[in-house]
Amino acid sequence: MNALRRWWPDVLIVVGVTWLAFACSAYAGDGSVEGELDQGGGDVMGDISIGYTQRERVTIATATALTAIGLLGKVNRRPPSQ
Repeated sequence: MNALRRWWPDVLIVVGVTWLAFACSAYAGDGSVEGELDQGGGDVMGDISIGYTQRERVTIATATALTAIGLLGKVNRRPPSQ
């Protein structure tokens, strides 16, 4: 029981970050890149828009919330009573 109290924030952080990394890389979205490149000066101007579906947004938000709960659990941890 003591080990569970000690490791649950770390487990949530690892699972949340892994899930978030997968969700952000797997869902490339159906966005588009529009803009123009200056020939002489090398300036790049334009808009990059990535369109996520509602399910992809929920997945990313859930992974972020899981990571945040783990981080808050780690920050607010009380020292074990002896």
